[in-house]
Amino acid sequence: MLTLFNTLTRKKEAFKPLKDNLARMYCCGPTVYNYAHIGNLRTYIFEDILRRALLMNNFEVKHVINITDVGHLASDADEGEDKLMKALAREGKKPSVEAMMQLADKYTKAFMNDIKLLNIEQPEVWCKATEHIKEMIELIKKIDKNGYAYKTSGGLVFDTSKFKHYADLGKLKLDDLKAGARIKLDEEKKNPSDFALWITNQPNHLMQWDFIEEIIVSDEDFEKLKLASIKNPNIQILEVKDV
Repeated sequence: MLTLFNTLTRKKEAFKPLKDNLARMYCCGPTVYNYAHIGNLRTYIFEDILRRALLMNNFEVKHVINITDVGHLASDADEGEDKLMKALAREGKKPSVEAMMQLADKYTKAFMNDIKLLNIEQPEVWCKATEHIKEMIELIKKIDKNGYAYKTSGGLVFDTSKFKHYADLGKLKLDDLKAGARIKLDEEKKNPSDFALWITNQPNHLMQWDFIEEIIVSDEDFEKLKLASIKNPNIQILEVKDV
């Protein structure tokens, strides 16, 4: 019997998958704007140990790791430059969608080589942010439709007060959080813990989309838009954060 520490209950418990014998792992992957350092790679070593432990205990494993190839802001305050934009400047490259994607591909390959050298097993699924924009849009539409979001001048914001279990894993007391203590105060947010789902006030970002309520495109058009020119502000991808 495999026993793991349950973050929710704060105690060790026998591991029981939600469905049959299938253990599902979703692990936050790299933002590919630079080479990974040993502190970054420690995370994937831990995940690999957990994966191997599950397999050794005869569980079927579906392991998913995302790759943030665009859209990760340099600031935690839902503002600032895209990290890929900063990387382009660092490497002396002219800003363009094509250059950004080439840079992301370069550091993705470097990361893949790192985990190979560390003998880390490949997950069943690698998923790039740019390949799942439509799914993000649909999820955010559902969140908004169900009343868990509100609009500000910056975009669409998740209302943490509407989700009663939001702070359970961290055992946080949201009422005790001080607005502006860690990041710049945003007076439009209803709660200090609220965070952006979709940002609309970053006109200088290379890759953006119009606000989610207005997006209806075919698969063919989506692929064209994803690689389109910086010169057209109506065909760019805007950052979407995990929720």
